[in-house]
Order: sequence, then C-alpha cells, then structure tokens
Amino acid sequence: MIQVDIPGAIAAGQIYALLSREYLKKEQERFTHRLAGPISWYFALFFAPVGMFLLVGWPAWESMYWWEWIERPAFNPPVAFFYIAFYLSMIILGNTSYFTAHALYRRGKDGTVKLLAVLSVIATLLPFFLWPWTWYYVGTFKEYHADPKETETLFKATSFFWSWLFVMGYFVVTSVVFGVWLKRFSSRIAK
Repeated sequence: MIQVDIPGAIAAGQIYALLSREYLKKEQERFTHRLAGPISWYFALFFAPVGMFLLVGWPAWESMYWWEWIERPAFNPPVAFFYIAFYLSMIILGNTSYFTAHALYRRGKDGTVKLLAVLSVIATLLPFFLWPWTWYYVGTFKEYHADPKETETLFKATSFFWSWLFVMGYFVVTSVVFGVWLKRFSSRIAK
C-alpha cells in the first residue's frame, strides 16, 4: 500500500543502517563506499518491485481506496508517470534514509538513527490503525466505496491472495537474507 510502502522504504534504510553501523561509523566515503551499491540494488530489485507489482495489479487496493484515477494508467500519462514516480520514490527514499543514517553515525548521533528507525516503523504501521480493515477488502474504488462489505475479502479473492502471498514471501525472504548478508559483510569489512 502506497501509504505503507513510502515510510517502509525509509524504515528499511534506517534498519539496514543499524545492521551495518559498525562499518558506517568508520567509513569516510559518503556515497561511494562498499555498501552503497548493494543497498541501492536492494531497493531497486527487492523492495520497490513489490509495491509496483501490487500497484499495477490492484491499484485501488494499493492506494487504500483513496483515489479512483489511479485505476486508469492506460492512455493517461499523468497516472502512468505516478506509477514510475512511486517506484522511484521507494528507491530514492530508502537510499536517502540509509545515507542519512551514515552521516548521523559519522557525527556520533547513534541515538538519532535509532529514533528515526523507530519513528519510521511507526509511520509504516500507522495506516493500518488509521484505516483499519482497508487492506482486507479487495476490489475497485467504486466497489469498495459502494459497500466495502460487498467487496471480496483478502482470502476469497484467490488471484489476489496467492499473488500477494507470493510477493510478500519474496519480499520477506529477500529482505531477511539481505539483512543477514549486510550484517555479516559489514562486520567483516569494518575490521
């Protein structure tokens, strides 16, 4: 969901900075250090494609049923541009978050990085509390706003459910594997 994915990219950048803090505290290069490439690749290949897949497949659901226009990207350049901007924003915000944490570590502001990580995780989860059960219903903007209870549920919309399960599995597995690799590799090169 767009309202989750955008702060989620910031949270991921902060969390990965926490995992690689030992290296980041010592590294002088700001944008060309040995972890800059892998972190950028993570956001471009593992993080952003998940949100983009859901936006292309179920645009109303991915936008938490806020906008009807999002369902019509064909022959509509502003909407098509929005799709690309969404994809790029996840990559840019994730990287910016990571590089900001690196700068904070270099200034000895470890507590600020932890605080930003906690706040960005809260911001990621907040939409689920502000608009509860929005994620549970799958349909178009019109279907949801006519009567959400008449819209298919997450578990009854089989094409959505299995697609969502697959893409979330991809996201979780690649994120955990990348986090473990990042922690080990950054610890090794920090010495």
